[in-house]
Amino acid sequence: MTFSSLRTKLILILLVLLSLLATATGLATLSTMKRDSELQAGHILSVAGKVLREALNNRASQLSSSVQILATDFGFRRAVATAEQDTIESVLANHGNRINASLTLLLSPDGALLASSDTAIKATDIAPLFQQTQGNSTAPVNDILHLAGQPYQLVLAPVRAPALIAWVGMGFPLDSTLARQIRGITDLDISFVAAQTQGYQLYTSTLDAAYQQQLPALLDTLINDAGVQHSNPQQDYISLAMPLDQQQQLWAIQHLSNQRWLSSYQQFRHQLLLIFGAALSLTLLAGIIFARSITQPLKALSYFARRIGQGFDETIPVRGNDEVALLSRTLSAMQHDIRQREQQLQFNAEHDSLTGLYNRTAVERLLPNLLASSDGSLLQINIQQFKHINDVLGFSNGDILLQQLARRLKLGPEMPVMLARLGGDEFLLVYNILLTEGQMRARLAALGEGYQLANTQINLKICIGMYHFFCQQSNVNDALRRVDIALDNARLAPQRTAIYLQGQDESHQRELMLIRDLPEALHSGQFYAVYQPKIDLASQQCNSAEALIRWQHPKLGLIAPDEFIRLAEHSGNISLISDWMLQQVIAQTAKWWQQGLRLQIAVNLSVHDLLNPALADNINAQLQQYQLSPAALALEVTESAIMQDAATVITQLQHIRSLGITLAIDDFGTGQSSLAYLKQLPVHELKIDRAFVKDIEHNSNDALIVAATTQLAHSLGFVVTAEGLENQAGLARLQQCGCDKVQGYYFSRPLHGEAFATWLQQYNSHHPHWLNAQTAK
Repeated sequence: MTFSSLRTKLILILLVLLSLLATATGLATLSTMKRDSELQAGHILSVAGKVLREALNNRASQLSSSVQILATDFGFRRAVATAEQDTIESVLANHGNRINASLTLLLSPDGALLASSDTAIKATDIAPLFQQTQGNSTAPVNDILHLAGQPYQLVLAPVRAPALIAWVGMGFPLDSTLARQIRGITDLDISFVAAQTQGYQLYTSTLDAAYQQQLPALLDTLINDAGVQHSNPQQDYISLAMPLDQQQQLWAIQHLSNQRWLSSYQQFRHQLLLIFGAALSLTLLAGIIFARSITQPLKALSYFARRIGQGFDETIPVRGNDEVALLSRTLSAMQHDIRQREQQLQFNAEHDSLTGLYNRTAVERLLPNLLASSDGSLLQINIQQFKHINDVLGFSNGDILLQQLARRLKLGPEMPVMLARLGGDEFLLVYNILLTEGQMRARLAALGEGYQLANTQINLKICIGMYHFFCQQSNVNDALRRVDIALDNARLAPQRTAIYLQGQDESHQRELMLIRDLPEALHSGQFYAVYQPKIDLASQQCNSAEALIRWQHPKLGLIAPDEFIRLAEHSGNISLISDWMLQQVIAQTAKWWQQGLRLQIAVNLSVHDLLNPALADNINAQLQQYQLSPAALALEVTESAIMQDAATVITQLQHIRSLGITLAIDDFGTGQSSLAYLKQLPVHELKIDRAFVKDIEHNSNDALIVAATTQLAHSLGFVVTAEGLENQAGLARLQQCGCDKVQGYYFSRPLHGEAFATWLQQYNSHHPHWLNAQTAK
């Protein structure tokens, strides 16, 4: 049991609360008891003081009676009147012994001491009492006096015959005998103290000798606070001082033993401790039981909640109608709600929100088991030009079409074991049987037609790629990649269906490698530029060339430009190639111009380059950087690139032309609707595609097309360049068609920069009179 547990905390709380309550109760009770005891002690001392006063008054009455009897005795009065000293002393002794008076004396009317049983007493000692007789010669007076080192209770009565002839007195000493008598009556100890010039003198005390030795040190405090009870820690007594005479020279100090109430106080305190200990033990036991009754269900609920958090299903641990049972039922309801939410979340995580089909996450989780359990087929279905449908009909109608297609995919003679929407307009169907190509095409036919949208029937162009998998031979990544390859092939196939064939995966891996390596290859020297000369037929000189890019891959060898340019366009990396090529060509051309070779070099641009708004500014910045004239640069664009966004491309070309750069249409005749835009294009040159040039000497149709194109271009003010020339016969036909420039292997293959410069110098300085030779023939 640790101090951090709820059970321990509950027990500690109960114990602390009980301890505080018991302590407060005990302190209040003991404080009240002590206060009551002090009040009781004060009452006892007060009563004892009254008893002492009463005892002294009784003694005074006794003395007064005896003195008055003596004062009225005829023989005594005669002896006083005749001054018979012996008779006086005898009578005084007899009467004193009769009442056990320790002191008898006779005073003259003026206070002179005539006789005394104690010779040490002087008239001056009795003067304080004698003064009380002045003006009162008929009644006795009494007081307590300090006479000859001993306190006395003394009574004086007048002796008259009939006139006042003397004062007779008797007294009792305040000695140990009186103290014991008072103690016997009050059951309190008593001490008699007299005031001296320097302090106080203890006459007698009933206290033990040890306490009597400690008493003188306390007398100042007790007498100065007369009437106030004092409890001194050095003594086990409560003491109270009271004066015995009017001059406050004699004091009686009464002592009440603490043991009278201290024993009961201690006994009561012991009982309280026993009660507190018993209550604490019972509370501890009850606390353990109570805490266990709470913590055990809470512990069960804690385990229940932890199991809920771990995703397990547990039965309700606590039943009943109390708060803990209510919490248990709440947790059980929470478990049910969590299970429902988890199911909903799992459903949402693995299902497409639009169609309700499985999504890619579910495919990645479920497909491995399907691939491992049996042979089967994967079909990946795609809607061609679905973006166009969204653009024309709107996204909401596009979503309706996807929902209709999803419902139709669930129908058919062969039911898929899994149907998923991979994203966008692509769907995946998994079959545990090997489908035939005919079944795939039947599926295609059933999916393409008859979609109702806003009371209008719409037909879709569906492409299907299929991959056959075999038990334990395919993993998810391979299967999805191969069916995706098949779908890519289906998009290009006329029948819009394709089956994955062995080896296509390797081709796909090659393409992925080329796409991955292309950015690094541009910076590591794998790319280089070559230059193919363009010969001017009129001057028989070479004043221009076309720059072509080459890639020497360290593993795959020389990569064909058509291959990596197509991949660069699809992967969005074509701008990297164009930027690199422009920089290389401009730098090389500037170097040639510095060497006196005034060449114009042409660079090919893609549609992605033409759609870049910063293209013209970037080219102009590089020309200025190398201090190269814009006339040294020519840019070639294909007519198919122009047709993708004719308005934007024409605007871009106009901007580039304004810089003084020559523009050419490359591969003319292979695009679509080129004549409709030809009159609008701000270009200088038209290049006839090699498809019409390579066999021109044998094919009259090619010659006719080249002649007509050349005539059309010249009428629009364009220079015509024929590319792909491979022999001298073809050169003659091109000359007959009126071409301005020719380009091809007949003159030279594409050459590295240094090799091209060498070839150029040799060619321009030694004109091969191919034109004269051709004319002679």
